[in-house]
Amino acid sequence: MSRQPAARYDAVAMSFHWGMALIILGLWVVGQGIGALPRGPERSELIGLHATLGGLVLVLTLARLGWRMVRRPPGSLPGWSRFERQAAALVHGLLYALMLAMPLVGLLMAQSGGHAVTLFGFHLPVLVEPDEVYREMFAYEHQALGLALGLLVLGHVGAALRHHLVRKDDTLRRMLP
Repeated sequence: MSRQPAARYDAVAMSFHWGMALIILGLWVVGQGIGALPRGPERSELIGLHATLGGLVLVLTLARLGWRMVRRPPGSLPGWSRFERQAAALVHGLLYALMLAMPLVGLLMAQSGGHAVTLFGFHLPVLVEPDEVYREMFAYEHQALGLALGLLVLGHVGAALRHHLVRKDDTLRRMLP
């Protein structure tokens, strides 16, 4: 596999990007539904779906980082300022960090609430014992990380649209199939 940056993203990187974007959007929708429902079987099912999708994001993020190590992404286009390059690197790094942190904090929130967590049929090891204070803390952190992720995604989308519509460069086209 090539270690040289390509002119555009490869099919695997595009699949990770757009697939995970859809999953994360789905996670947000399901998360909003959880908050709107009273305790009961429907809410429990949504929580299970949310946990499964969150676990999928964690696994896919690790796979995506592995792919990124094997296949370097294309570099910035000519004409980007130093600030733009640094901002893009920072935002991408924070997006990856949040895609790792949110599922882990969600796991800690569930376990501190006394819930065993299974992912794709496997029981995950208990990392924290039930404790209501911890559960509230992890719930707050999960929501705060979700807000941060949402804001970063909006900034990411806004920057891509700016490059496409205002600067009229190929930044967005390199990630389109």
